[in-house]
Amino acid sequence: MNDKTPATTWAAALGQLQVSVNKPNFDTWLRDTVGIRFEDDTFVVGASNDFTTEWLDVRMRKVILSALARVIGHPVAVSFEVIGADDDGTPALLTEALDATPEGGAEAGGGVPGFLRRAATPPPNLNPAFTFDTFVIGEENELAHAAAEAVVGAPGRQNPLVIFGGPGLGKTHLLNAIGHAGYAKGLTVAYATAERFGTEFGTAAQHKSFEKFRRRYRSCDILLIDDVQFLETRPGFQEEFFHTFNDLHAAGKQVVVTCDSLPSQLSGFSEALRTRLMMGLQADLRRPSFTTRLAILRAKAAHHAMRLPDAALEQIAQRCCPTVRELEGYLNRVLAHIPLVGGQATADVIERALAVFNVAPGSGRGAPGEDDAPTAPDHVITAVCRWTGTSRADLTGRSRSRDVSYARHLAMYVLRNDAKKSVAEIQRLFGNRDHSTVIGAIDRIEAELGTRDETRADLSGIREALVTASAPSPMLQTIPQLSAV
Repeated sequence: MNDKTPATTWAAALGQLQVSVNKPNFDTWLRDTVGIRFEDDTFVVGASNDFTTEWLDVRMRKVILSALARVIGHPVAVSFEVIGADDDGTPALLTEALDATPEGGAEAGGGVPGFLRRAATPPPNLNPAFTFDTFVIGEENELAHAAAEAVVGAPGRQNPLVIFGGPGLGKTHLLNAIGHAGYAKGLTVAYATAERFGTEFGTAAQHKSFEKFRRRYRSCDILLIDDVQFLETRPGFQEEFFHTFNDLHAAGKQVVVTCDSLPSQLSGFSEALRTRLMMGLQADLRRPSFTTRLAILRAKAAHHAMRLPDAALEQIAQRCCPTVRELEGYLNRVLAHIPLVGGQATADVIERALAVFNVAPGSGRGAPGEDDAPTAPDHVITAVCRWTGTSRADLTGRSRSRDVSYARHLAMYVLRNDAKKSVAEIQRLFGNRDHSTVIGAIDRIEAELGTRDETRADLSGIREALVTASAPSPMLQTIPQLSAV
């Protein structure tokens, strides 16, 4: 163990686990665990309840053992113990563990990841990197950003606030930003993913500790619940959240939730809960435009030691990725690749670095040549769904949402020009729509290709996806994210 404490050893292991475990599992089961002690070649990890320790022991033991072996330098055993928790759900030993951390944390060599470097009474479970200051505002998210700031300034006035959109567009960032800003104003903040909310409720039911659970979630000034769609198939959890919502709303307290679709589309919710979510402000997040992507890249690049010229950032931004997470992945890939090829961020170096993603830049490649084999219609529909974040049911159904209509027009255009389908065949694929509807959609995309960069980029991305498509995929369950036209 050298001179590391159990706290710093486990913090370093958490840094490894954060990379190898998906975010929902990490946030729910690992984020608030602590290293307690190391004795007889067994490392003891503490968690706040029996349910979490059982889950870690049964479901995550193997990956935890692997992370600990890398940090310590040799294989060890691991065990899990329940420790006390403060009223806000933070493990009681967390403060003690942090006190043992070498000054400066991970950046100073202590090995403690940023999410553990918190004050003695921290905003519960919030990511310190997700604040309003670090959120890049664009036309696709300005309503959601303004609404998020407004609920901090006047909690309970816009109630509830529902922030919705596809994955990787900034919902969790805004939710955390609200928490940080509210906490800074002296407000009591309760933050949890919907999965964590349900898990804690289940634990409370198991141990007959409802009073503590409800004190945490019903006595706060601002309640923040991430990915509320998780509750769709869990009526018992929904009922508890319904009563929690009612208590807070009646008291004039603020409720903010995020989800991947409009509340009206949460078909697995009870009518009572769905209508309550619909009665407040619903703010959407859409796929970032080129301008927003460039601003995001500039903001993120500013935190790296290696500086990229604007031309390089623009070249990366031209790659029309559906999410901010993917965009950051492109930047990280380029930054890692440049030192391997002499340290110059040339256009060719950037293209080679990003070739692995198989994503075309905004200018894209042209339509397939006359000798290309026609593309299967199902491949086209799958590619459009993946690129735009539209579900297959919406694309081929009767939804008249602007985003869905735009995605449908793109699909019709590709089916006619790339898949070589007749207008009559396209009509049948889209529920026997009128001949004039199909022709109008194709003409619209044709006209926009000469005037609108985003349409050219979208078409390029869809065609690039078709190059590697080999089989139809299952129906996608995501929501429209594309910029409205």
